[in-house]
Amino acid sequence: MISTICMNPSFDKTVDVDSLKTGQVNRIKNVRMDLGGKGINVAVVARRLGLAVQCIGIMGKDGSAELSDLMDREELEHHFMEIPGHVRTNTKIYSRDGQGVTELNEPGTVVSEENLQAFFQLAKEKTKDSDIVVLTGSLPPGCPEGTYCELMKVLDGKKCILDTEGKELEKGAKGAHPYLIKPNLREMEATLGIELRTMRTIRDAALLFIQLGVEHAVVSMGEMGAMYVSAKKTLFAPALRVETKSTVGAGDAMIGGMLLGYEKEKDMARAFRYGIAAGAASVMTEGTQLMLRSDFERLLDQVKIQEV
Repeated sequence: MISTICMNPSFDKTVDVDSLKTGQVNRIKNVRMDLGGKGINVAVVARRLGLAVQCIGIMGKDGSAELSDLMDREELEHHFMEIPGHVRTNTKIYSRDGQGVTELNEPGTVVSEENLQAFFQLAKEKTKDSDIVVLTGSLPPGCPEGTYCELMKVLDGKKCILDTEGKELEKGAKGAHPYLIKPNLREMEATLGIELRTMRTIRDAALLFIQLGVEHAVVSMGEMGAMYVSAKKTLFAPALRVETKSTVGAGDAMIGGMLLGYEKEKDMARAFRYGIAAGAASVMTEGTQLMLRSDFERLLDQVKIQEV
């Protein structure tokens, strides 16, 4: 069993406009509502790829029934602690004229220290049969700096995958030594406070985290591809040439793909190839829709891995 953690779930609302005009009235052409929250996204992708997975989280009571129903439709096992408040809605505005996607993300329901400690115990209980736990996504208001680090300590003995940025990534790497981190290039730059413009600087940045005790690091770089780094090797995978409809959720799909690869290969470096295929499959879907298994299977043999 694989567990994912989602402490700030959402409804992801995607709206299409011909051309986004700020400060003016915009006529919406199409609307869709999907599950949201990175931990949920990873779990849904893993489930679609045939893995035994559950999502554990915390959410506001208002909207909880609707969110649970959407997870049930995905046949996703889930265990969420409810607190006073509401499930947030994140709005993605897709401009058909090529401007890209504008995201408006709500902060989420405030959690108290009491809520947090109760959730830690829930997570510890529900992950007792899990070898791998994925911690990813934004934290709700009220969480102190280093929350993911403290949660990983509570989950001592689990292979933790951490996908976050800034102080949460820094503190998590130093204090809890996750099995794998998966920042994208922007997140890595923001965490370290430097620009990374060459393959060597990106590799060296990832090695900084390896030196802190992280076992594996994957840095996704959009159109530049992705890099895998461990103490023993560095791998690079060029981006697959696919029609990009939306990059929302691509990083989550990459983790889901790597989870499948790890289950099959029992080696994270070899699992890297599966992550590349899943990330590419994700960008082929519109808005906040998640990856389709058929796209993933078609792309897997097209992935090219180079040792750096």
